[in-house]
Amino acid sequence: MKCVSVCAALAAVGTAVAFVPCTPIAGVSTRTSVCRPVHASVNGMVMRAGRSGPKGGFRSSPGGIIRNVFMGKNKSGGGNINGGNNDGGNKGPPTGPLSASSASGDGKKKAGGLMAIWAAYNNSLDKRPILTKALTSMIGFGLGDFLAQKFISKSEKIDWERLGRMASFGLLIHGTTGHFFYGMLDSKIPGTAALTVATKVFIDQAIWNPIFGCMFFGYMGFAEGLSPSAVKARIQNNLWASVKGSWTVWPVAHAINFRCIPTSQRLLYINSVQIGYNMFLSILSQRAQATDTPLEEPKGKKGAKKAAKALKK
Repeated sequence: MKCVSVCAALAAVGTAVAFVPCTPIAGVSTRTSVCRPVHASVNGMVMRAGRSGPKGGFRSSPGGIIRNVFMGKNKSGGGNINGGNNDGGNKGPPTGPLSASSASGDGKKKAGGLMAIWAAYNNSLDKRPILTKALTSMIGFGLGDFLAQKFISKSEKIDWERLGRMASFGLLIHGTTGHFFYGMLDSKIPGTAALTVATKVFIDQAIWNPIFGCMFFGYMGFAEGLSPSAVKARIQNNLWASVKGSWTVWPVAHAINFRCIPTSQRLLYINSVQIGYNMFLSILSQRAQATDTPLEEPKGKKGAKKAAKALKK
């Protein structure tokens, strides 16, 4: 009962002090919570809860302590719960409920970590643009092939040599050539107007797309140890399928790219989209490798038909 009565008395006193009219302190911004209340009589006691301290804060008096509790100050000299100092506590109460603030702490830490990674990536782009874009492409092509093997081919074991070829193509060819091509395209045709974007998309798909296909199948063929004539045959057999597949994805993707993405971020955006497209390229390269396998010499008409069916597959 004594505790209940004491708590009730403290609550009554705190409520009375909280509604004491305040007059602004000279030289202190009205946006802060520092003010000088006029004298108020509570239960026959005159309290000066808001008398300004030497550094502009509340002095430690009974009414001031109670009011600090209601305003969200801590015990050590009127400091703020949100991290204010202990010599006046003139930063005001925290905004919003404490539970929401504490619950969002982990989210802010995670967001801060992501922002730090993003800042480090942009810093690397500024200092080492070619290397950074090459490594970005390496990760994009390697991840695309890994997903293709895992979820499309559904291989029980990952073919690490195949994945290495795809990743090395991203590192040595895609990242470096993409840096120079898109940099040149933006320098020669600057702007984001509709006609400008359409022109860039047309150049990318009509000119760069076939060149990229030749580089891809040529590199993969030589990396597999094929002869120049076999590499040429692979390019001829698979280039058109690659170009048509690109036309189903990249015109819209590049319209967004040239309209909204800064030049330095183009390859990051392209590799983000291309993770899915690289799965298509990986499967296409694997099928091309299968058709490169020499067939046994057909015997008779039946053997010739079987060989023709195998080539079609």
